[in-house]
Amino acid sequence: MTLSDLLIEHSAPTLAGIKCASLISLMNLDTKEQFPAKDLRAKGLSFLSITAKNGTRLLLIYREKELMKKIRNDKAERILRNFGYDVSSISSLLSCLQQRFRTVSCPHEVGLFLGYPAEDVEGFIANKGRNHIISGLWKVYSSAENAAKTFACYRKCQEIYIDRYRNGTPISRLCVAV
Repeated sequence: MTLSDLLIEHSAPTLAGIKCASLISLMNLDTKEQFPAKDLRAKGLSFLSITAKNGTRLLLIYREKELMKKIRNDKAERILRNFGYDVSSISSLLSCLQQRFRTVSCPHEVGLFLGYPAEDVEGFIANKGRNHIISGLWKVYSSAENAAKTFACYRKCQEIYIDRYRNGTPISRLCVAV
């Protein structure tokens, strides 16, 4: 699979500008692709390479302004501070995230970086992943109705992007400037 394939399949809502970030595994990546990173950066996407404790190579695809909006609330900042994050800047947050992945293969607070509601991240941590109301793209502990609508929106976006990509639209054209 190419990086473009992975991004379309797992990051369409981020490419579309309706989700602040996505995280993809690069373990089965075909590295021969000429990836249009410059074109995607010009449209507001940023990339962070992460290596987890278990050796898994990951890529965080994010939109900086939207990510900071999601993290800039009392509950999210409190959760992050409890895990040792410096919440003063995006660079310090991302540096801490990289470090957390080096010590824990999948730190639960990563959900905040992916735009999951702080209440759901907090619920997941407190309940050790059990006792959720519903699950989809994440385990939901707060508003099942809002989460279900979000899941449906992201799924529809993914379907549209996969279809357009398979019909020849390049990823650089599918990425929305926000």
